[in-house]
Amino acid sequence: MVAAVVAALVPVPYEAITPGTGIPVSTLVTVPPAHRHSHKGAVVLTDVELVPLRALTWLYYKLQSGDQVVPTSELTGSATATQYDEQGVIDMANARQAATVVALRTLGYGVRAVADGVIVYDTVPGSPAARALKVGQVVTALDGTPTVDLAALARAIDARSPGTVVTLAVHPFGGGRSGKVRVRLGQLRVQRSGGQLLLACLPAGARPAGAKPPAGTPTTCLGITAPTAQSEQSYRVTGLPFPVHLSSDGIVGPSAGLSFTLGLLQVLASRDLTGGRRVAATGTMSVTGQVGQVGGVAQKTTAVEAAGATVFLVPAAEAATARARANGHLKVLGVTSIAQAIGDLRRLGGRLGRLPGRSRS
Repeated sequence: MVAAVVAALVPVPYEAITPGTGIPVSTLVTVPPAHRHSHKGAVVLTDVELVPLRALTWLYYKLQSGDQVVPTSELTGSATATQYDEQGVIDMANARQAATVVALRTLGYGVRAVADGVIVYDTVPGSPAARALKVGQVVTALDGTPTVDLAALARAIDARSPGTVVTLAVHPFGGGRSGKVRVRLGQLRVQRSGGQLLLACLPAGARPAGAKPPAGTPTTCLGITAPTAQSEQSYRVTGLPFPVHLSSDGIVGPSAGLSFTLGLLQVLASRDLTGGRRVAATGTMSVTGQVGQVGGVAQKTTAVEAAGATVFLVPAAEAATARARANGHLKVLGVTSIAQAIGDLRRLGGRLGRLPGRSRS
């Protein structure tokens, strides 16, 4: 009995990835009534649930064939729980923004996404950024020089020596009061960790045993990292023809980008993009219309089948995973871009229709 109680109470560093739900994207879209269309078909957003495990529930989920148990560190990396939550909010906000830009551009509107800063998505442990910056801030300038993207920030850092104190202009992601942060730049070093040689951004002058500057590369560093270009880049959207609001309904993460884009097209287009079908989709979306990989595709496949979808659009590299889990009634299509996704749906009978002064099909 004591062992059972302990097993039920003691947390373990693992999470279970379980099938979530399927939500029609049209219920999450708010646009002026004059621009909204109703269709027989629907685009479905699917998600997964992450369940923190205890010793007893670890065994339960490990035995479930439809679930996946992964180490918590595989999901969070070096981020704390608070930072991981903030990263999820950033990912979802970027997904909504990219979906809005790409969908409206596809329909012929002159919408632009203008780079305006570098998101502090994650930081290298022990680096100057980890000491001075917070996940969720956006760096817009270094010593008065605009840093609209990571390349501009890297050039500004490379032009300075390790140990130089710089002033960064920052503001909270999503808007808020701007401020300034003084940071002493660090030095890039190669050090051995766990039998591997890794790059580390260390405070200037720090010389841990076995660490040395990498050959032939700039050594000055700040210590901001991100898993993808979309995670690191902040954009300002211009040219919106009318207000568009996408609600995430409590879901975080980047994988709703493709479904939001297709769902917004479905609402705004005069014809039915799905061809009357119930179409599910998962995948990240960049402001240039490229689809990226996501996690939990096997569990999402189970969720979209339960939601009654007959077509499932997934990142091309993960199509085999979805097909292996799908039943015989679900058609899985792997895509790399919004253009390919629309093309696949057109071949299944979908259409976009017409805009005033433009021909779309």
